[in-house]
Amino acid sequence: MVKRVLLVRHGESEANAGEIWQGATSSPLTAQGRYQAGSAAERLAGRRFDLVESSDLERSLHTAEIAGFRPRVLAGWREGNIGVWEGRSGEWVETHYSQDLARLHGDYDMQMGETGETPRQVSERGWQALAALVGRLEEGQNGLVFTHGGLIELVLWRLLDLPIGRRRLGFLSNTSFCELAFDGEDAAILRYNDAAHLGPVSFWAGFTRAGGGIVIDLIRHGVTQANLERRAQGRVDSDLHPEGRAQARRLASWIGTTDEVFSSPLRRAAATAEIAFGRPPVLVDELMEMSFGEWEGELWEELEASGRLGGYPRDGQDIRRGGTGETWEEVQDRVTGFIGGLTDTYAGRRVVAASHGGAIKAYATATLGFRYGKAQLLGPLENTSVTQVAIGPDGHPTLATYNITHHLEGLDD
Repeated sequence: MVKRVLLVRHGESEANAGEIWQGATSSPLTAQGRYQAGSAAERLAGRRFDLVESSDLERSLHTAEIAGFRPRVLAGWREGNIGVWEGRSGEWVETHYSQDLARLHGDYDMQMGETGETPRQVSERGWQALAALVGRLEEGQNGLVFTHGGLIELVLWRLLDLPIGRRRLGFLSNTSFCELAFDGEDAAILRYNDAAHLGPVSFWAGFTRAGGGIVIDLIRHGVTQANLERRAQGRVDSDLHPEGRAQARRLASWIGTTDEVFSSPLRRAAATAEIAFGRPPVLVDELMEMSFGEWEGELWEELEASGRLGGYPRDGQDIRRGGTGETWEEVQDRVTGFIGGLTDTYAGRRVVAASHGGAIKAYATATLGFRYGKAQLLGPLENTSVTQVAIGPDGHPTLATYNITHHLEGLDD
């Protein structure tokens, strides 16, 4: 059975609010930080956690306490030591260390603040703490950790083996959740930067948009009968199941407003968009699901039993699905081409694209800089989940959030 670990960034600290660099030094939560922790607590209350741990720094411990937990405290979960940058304003660090800051995303062996840790050291320390926690969990159990944004990002950088040189994951919101799954030797990110309890637009997406960039919410369609039956559903068209329509209505109650709504022309995606936003979407062929060729409409279980899948998907080979369908790389290229074409027209705005699990995940992996062989490092997208991408004025996309389903929490209660 799968083991799961939920990594939670602390609430806003006084240093965060004052734009002060903080690493291994302590800083108390602000009133806003306490509110954020309380909001996160409401979501955590309905879940069972078998082991709970925290950084030993005040801002993480206080977040855990407000959320109703008494964690095991471990220094391994603390934020990186940033040397002489500790306690300095962002403006001061930028003025005196602009060259080092420019190197930071391309040189993970550079000591931060002259005398601090390197990003690689922080990554390894965090990974060791995570591996130790996973080792203490039994099969099917869940772990919870209250820690820090920089450490979480660097642990995920190690897990994903991301290319260095520029940011590919968006900055983590205070009290955001990052959920990981461990199945034997395999690990995957199920959810990234989920601070949906604070609103539908993540901090990083809002920051990017304010700077003249574009925010795109990629929404997987609501559930269909084929989904429930576990059939290969690519270009086969179908309507939403009644449960899928209910999911889209739940999405409408949370998602907020947008400047434009695009959709795949397949009915399950277009109906999801229209229910969620109250108007017909602009239909775009590039947002269609991957074609599964001769597998279309077949039960995945029967395809596996008959041997028609070959080594797919376990061997990680990017084959043409169903013999006559598409490859992962082809889907990446067409979705990337469409989204990249939006940047000039919608600069400073927020748009929505209703699409499909395979197409959205293909684009997410392209944003992270890898091909199909590493696609299993991102978990499957849930129906009506929201994945937010922020593209700055430089044209470089970052994955701001992944697989957010806050609107569905408690649906079965």
